[in-house]
Amino acid sequence: MRKAQTVVDNSLCAWPEPESLGDDLLPVPPFDLALLPSPFRNHVCDVAERMQVPVDLPAVCALVCLAGVVNRRATVQPKRSDSAWVVTPNLWGGIVAPPGQMKTNVLGAFTRPLVRIETRWRLEYESELEDYEGWERERTLRERAWEQQFVAAMKKRLPPPIRSDETRARPTLRRLIANDPTFEAMHSILADNPAGVLLVRDELPGWWAMLDKPGREGERAFFLESWNGDRPYTVDRIGRGTVYVPALCLSIVGGIQPGRLRQYLVDAVSDGPGNDGLFQRLQLIVWPDFDRSWTLVDREPDKEAEERVTRIYEMLAELSPDEPLRFKFADDAQELFFAWWSDLERKLRGSELHPALAAHLGKYRSLMPSLALLFELADTEDLERRQQISLAHAQQAAAWCDHLEAHARRIYACLAAPELHAARELAERIRQGKVDREFSTRSVYLRGWSGLSTPDEVRGALRVLEDAGWVRPVITEGREGRPSERWHVNPLLEVKQ
Repeated sequence: MRKAQTVVDNSLCAWPEPESLGDDLLPVPPFDLALLPSPFRNHVCDVAERMQVPVDLPAVCALVCLAGVVNRRATVQPKRSDSAWVVTPNLWGGIVAPPGQMKTNVLGAFTRPLVRIETRWRLEYESELEDYEGWERERTLRERAWEQQFVAAMKKRLPPPIRSDETRARPTLRRLIANDPTFEAMHSILADNPAGVLLVRDELPGWWAMLDKPGREGERAFFLESWNGDRPYTVDRIGRGTVYVPALCLSIVGGIQPGRLRQYLVDAVSDGPGNDGLFQRLQLIVWPDFDRSWTLVDREPDKEAEERVTRIYEMLAELSPDEPLRFKFADDAQELFFAWWSDLERKLRGSELHPALAAHLGKYRSLMPSLALLFELADTEDLERRQQISLAHAQQAAAWCDHLEAHARRIYACLAAPELHAARELAERIRQGKVDREFSTRSVYLRGWSGLSTPDEVRGALRVLEDAGWVRPVITEGREGRPSERWHVNPLLEVKQ
């Protein structure tokens, strides 16, 4: 039997200079603090500086927390005359950052005031519950006494005693935040809190993966409908009975790692059950650039700035969802919204947008008025008297949408050329020395790297790298003349040892 013979040319002169694969990420603009309501700017800037993260991260957390406090306590009518279109300003947001970049700490900085409000509510609830249970015990004794008097009166053919008709509703625990509830628990929480709550998830992909499992279709539909903020939802279960929520309303915020985002996004927009617009509902999603330099910052948090934000949360949390405030645009702000909306619709009806990106930007129809309303609420002290959105806040909301669109384009760009992205991922592994100078296709996909976990993904990446002069196949002629899938790295590349 003739042994296989490998033919490899390792001479430098036989290799071309490897070509650049270009920048993996589209550019995004730096964050402008003027996009935020003035009461939030110092706190956002303080968190960003102390944690050494881009300002986008705390800014998004601040706004989604603000939306989570408001939810159904206030609404906005975007059109001047059409009262049928009313927007609830609950928002879904995500912060994209590599592992270990303080996502959890940033979230905690803005959920902490909400936790303090909840703690006060819990103490009030425990006091009210103790009072209610005492009253309930007394009512039970009174009821038994009345029954005895009733029986005695019937025996003596006397008029029945007067029965007390006093009733009390069992107190409910007011909530602002939920972290990891079951679907049934989430439904019960919303039934007791008609204003809605804020769902905080450290890692959104883990939550998405849970909703993707077979048998979880009902839960997925539940969360999809909660994005609208105004639709009733009823769950009927044997044992639990019927639980009715008059208006399903959730704000959601969490962190996302870039690798897991790309992997999920490719699956989510492909034809299948995952392509239902769940990801596109993350209107406030940002993927900022991280500064490679780092500075040690060790100082006390700006307590005054945090307290100012907390006071706004406390004021808005006391608004009643039973009679939500209804806002409209002022005349000049209305004209701005109509012009902005017209530009958006022309963009969406064009042909240059990827369908997934177009679906994402389509959610901005409600995002812009929602942000404008939230900015008005954050900057206005006399909410009962002033229920118009000013031009300044409408302009602020439109600028936010422009900023978020740049981030959305960065995020969805990985869909346009998945093979190019996979090639960049493999090229980075080659530069890091994680791939041998001569390697097999199989040795790469067995590593399970993001975007390189299947033979087809690795082959697509290798085709791009071969065209760019990074690798070339090692031709192995065997008995049947069949080449094996082995590759040699360009020796001109500098690889970390």
